Amino acid sequence: MFQEVTPLVAYKRLTENKDAMLIDCRTEREWEIIGVPDLSEINKSLVKIELMRQDQSVNPAFVEQITEVAQQDTPLYLICRSGARSAAACQMLLKAGFIDVTNVAEGFEGNSQNKDSPVIIEGWQSHNLPWQK
Repeated sequence: MFQEVTPLVAYKRLTENKDAMLIDCRTEREWEIIGVPDLSEINKSLVKIELMRQDQSVNPAFVEQITEVAQQDTPLYLICRSGARSAAACQMLLKAGFIDVTNVAEGFEGNSQNKDSPVIIEGWQSHNLPWQK
């Protein structure tokens, strides 16, 4: 079973653990249009590996691409838009033998409070964590 933490907790843990990595599993289009977490203040780089492609197909090389940048015991934090895709990614990594996998609940953008008034109340951006477009 993977852990789930808020973006604030994830950023704190990424800051405290030199080996921890943040993996953004959104699409390339989302990275370009919406932006990405910026880890430069803590001397880290964001790892961008798509789980789902723009056409909604699953990236068949997702786990393989993770193994190219991380060991099975590397602390991995996965983020997507709202936490759903990254939760699925966490499950895939656990099945592949990774042992320290955490979902960033709320994701990068979070979910709006209600559909009529799309006021964002959660997510990496709403917590004023560093990000860039």
